[in-house]
Amino acid sequence: MIKLNFKDILVLAVLLSLAITGEAHAYIDPGSGGVLVTAILGFFAAIGYTFRKWFYTLKSKLGFSTLDDDDDV
Repeated sequence: MIKLNFKDILVLAVLLSLAITGEAHAYIDPGSGGVLVTAILGFFAAIGYTFRKWFYTLKSKLGFSTLDDDDDV
């Protein structure tokens, strides 16, 4: 009996999926690719901003000051 580990099964699945392909009547032009990249980058920027905002809100509620008392601007 042949024992296959996860890596062997994954490689076999990738090779089979590449070997058994059908026709895909689709076209993605470069403009659509740019829109997709921009949307993905915007999503990650929004996630980063949200976590940063939550962090500073939590920090101020816990009593940690973000500005020194001497810095009155």
